[in-house]
Amino acid sequence: MSQGFLQAIRTSRRKRVDLQDLRRYWLQANPEQLQHPERDAQMLLALRKLETQGCLVLPATGSFEKIGNPPMPKFVTLVNQIEVKSINNWSGVSWLPELGFWTELTETEIVTAKAINDWLLRRRGKFLRVPLRERSLEIFGDEKYLDSRVRNNALFSGRLAIATIGAFLVPHPLPYRAANAPGQPVLVVENHHTYWSLAEWNAQNHRYAAIVYGAGKAFCSSGHALQEVIRECCAKGALYFGDLDPAGVSIPLTFNDANEYLVLPDIGLYQFVLENGRRRSSVKRINDDEKAVQRWLPALSHQVSELWASDQWIPQENLGTEQLYGNWEDDPKLAFNRGLY
Repeated sequence: MSQGFLQAIRTSRRKRVDLQDLRRYWLQANPEQLQHPERDAQMLLALRKLETQGCLVLPATGSFEKIGNPPMPKFVTLVNQIEVKSINNWSGVSWLPELGFWTELTETEIVTAKAINDWLLRRRGKFLRVPLRERSLEIFGDEKYLDSRVRNNALFSGRLAIATIGAFLVPHPLPYRAANAPGQPVLVVENHHTYWSLAEWNAQNHRYAAIVYGAGKAFCSSGHALQEVIRECCAKGALYFGDLDPAGVSIPLTFNDANEYLVLPDIGLYQFVLENGRRRSSVKRINDDEKAVQRWLPALSHQVSELWASDQWIPQENLGTEQLYGNWEDDPKLAFNRGLY
């Protein structure tokens, strides 16, 4: 069953085979399972068996589906079998000290380690520091080969830092809109509608060197990208503004815990929405959220805790275009310019 499945998979022109194609190949090899209630479970068993044979690599847990019984891998990566079979005695390889842990690896991992070992022997430290995919293409002929194998800037479960092969992870660039305001801080905004309104307003008011779109939780891993924005805009530090709910408070704290460069809360913006914003019901609580708000907004933590205790939260969209320009139709809740600024 597994070998017929493998032959079907190998008809793919790509090393990385997505789940929808895997399911198609499985039925191609096993048409009798079209109505089988445990078809995915049996396919997963076959995939795991093929992995132990060094035929393919399953991704890390984070690249499995979040639902399903069982959760399925979103893709697998085929291994070059010609390369696997050409090495019968791994102990005969001239392993460098950096890869002295090769005896602890699976057969599939050894294939990857051997290619890295050969590359290091060829280059002997004479290389520049380059983005990971550039190095992956050079070593493996596949720019995405190392993507699923890197965790915490290292390969082989932390045994080999990617810096050893002169590689680094490139953060996704942060979208931002600069203003002619050098020396001012940049402002990172959680949601894109508020980002647009603040960027439009700031283009005229120059309160911030730039408005940066944080894209929710994606911001947590954008430390280097934020430093690049600050450098390009000649800014002085970075402020943050997000939703007044537990998730919105956790984002900048998670960022600060993961990066040397810290963001600070824009207290004025938080205070405005807390005093004037429209509340929404059904706040989603998370572990230690009261301690988190004390860390992030100590001066406002009592008010925010009371807000959450009443099962309410405040979206940052309460500070929108009309509030930013102020005094619109003489509504006091729209008097942002007249108040804190």
